[in-house]
Amino acid sequence: MNILADYSFMEEETFRQKALCITGNRPHKLPKGEKLALLKKALFFRLDEAIEHGFRAFFDGMADGVDYYAAEYLFQKREEIPDIQVIGVQPFDNYEEFFERQGYDLNALHRMREACDYVICLKGEYVFEKKNKKNNDLFMIRNDFLVNHSSAEIAVCSPTNPRSGSAHTYRYAKEKALPICRIEPKPNLTYTPTPEQYPVEKINWFA
Repeated sequence: MNILADYSFMEEETFRQKALCITGNRPHKLPKGEKLALLKKALFFRLDEAIEHGFRAFFDGMADGVDYYAAEYLFQKREEIPDIQVIGVQPFDNYEEFFERQGYDLNALHRMREACDYVICLKGEYVFEKKNKKNNDLFMIRNDFLVNHSSAEIAVCSPTNPRSGSAHTYRYAKEKALPICRIEPKPNLTYTPTPEQYPVEKINWFA
């Protein structure tokens, strides 16, 4: 794991112009089976669009679900395009314990930690014993970090859920006027779409 202590170079405009952040739902909010396979293909298609448009740095929140699917795809693309960088952003110090307690796939977290070009570990401690507003703040800080260091966003979420961290990240990117491609996680499909046909919302999206 290549932990990055000094990430000030990522705040430079020349870096940010080629940086895109990814946000999306965890597995329990995503479809299953063939519908999930269609969603993944749509996500990968939009990542390819971003790469073709010149994006080379991809900020990933290191959650199970969409973050992991995107990271794995980008690791594969990096073999073809070596200047692709995948930057994992961990929201707090005891994130692995949180991952395990939530029943998420620890292998996914370990894989992202090992394969990301850089891992940024934001400071803070998740409190497990009781409900604590500061726990939500830790995720919000991570989500805002993703947006503040990017110039575009791919989101896989429903935009209206007020408690969804991914929806917050989408709305914050919208406030910051970033180009956004939002992929609907559970569309009401009456046909089998190609990746390009899969329902999305585009806001100043370049493709």
